[in-house]
Amino acid sequence: MLPQSIKPMLASLAEPFDSPDFLYEIKWDGYRCLAFLEGSTRLQSRNGKEISHIFPELRQIHQRIRQPGVVLDGEIIAIRDQKPSFSQLQKRAQLRDAAQIRLISQKIPVVYVVFDLLYWNHQSLMQKPLLERRGRLEELMVPGDEWMVTSQIPEKGIAYFQTTAELGLEGVIAKQQDSLYYPGKRVKSWLKFKHKRRGIFIVCGYVENVSSRGELSSLLLGAYDEDILKPYGLVGTGFTVKELEAIHQELRTIRSSACPFGRPIQAPRGLSWTQPLVVCEVEYLELTDDGSLRHPLFIRFRPELKPEDCRFEGSS
Repeated sequence: MLPQSIKPMLASLAEPFDSPDFLYEIKWDGYRCLAFLEGSTRLQSRNGKEISHIFPELRQIHQRIRQPGVVLDGEIIAIRDQKPSFSQLQKRAQLRDAAQIRLISQKIPVVYVVFDLLYWNHQSLMQKPLLERRGRLEELMVPGDEWMVTSQIPEKGIAYFQTTAELGLEGVIAKQQDSLYYPGKRVKSWLKFKHKRRGIFIVCGYVENVSSRGELSSLLLGAYDEDILKPYGLVGTGFTVKELEAIHQELRTIRSSACPFGRPIQAPRGLSWTQPLVVCEVEYLELTDDGSLRHPLFIRFRPELKPEDCRFEGSS
């Protein structure tokens, strides 16, 4: 019998490096998923939730293996413009109605990218080295459109990281060749190199936490597209306490009653508009389909820059 649930092993963050002891693979921008394959396919999310019903096109993976009693580890991705799109994947995950799920699965198909084999013939392989697990994995699966085994390259982690940047991918995972699998643990034998983008944005408003005495919680960002000021969402992390207190006082002096953007937006609760005068630098992963920054992180204020210099270019 296979276990009812397994927590996935997690990689630690690191800077890119080369090593003959490591294998390097693409860091896919999707949903971590463990697949339990016996007489059926059961999909489990990173936090242990059943997600088979959300991705019906993956329910037949158990028919694509040469040996029953298998647990796979991998990532579910949605492809747009020939690369993974997390925004498209989120549209899939938000649905609960079966008819809508079937319909959107035709418009936004997903692929299960497999990178590890945890059980084989009902026997755990987690205390076997990665190279052995990968060898069995590559022999196990029959080719199919709805899944793939991710490729790995030896030694050249730095060059591979640069290649993934040029392709617009999220980053690279480095895995020690003899690494064992420790469920639920964040380990140093798996390391992730992540690409980040940086941009210059104008503070166009701020949000006060209505439940904590009006403390500043986030900044509303904007940048120019030609001569039109457009919104790029909120940033609420990366500040020190002193920075928050100082900018809160400054922003209160330039509050405005009018939205500064070229089009109206749905204002979050607790928002105060400001005159578009303060410039800051923000790190982020990508731009989402709705025009917001994904995983934004405040870096610093840029008082030497003029607001009219803030023109969104995607990355820097």
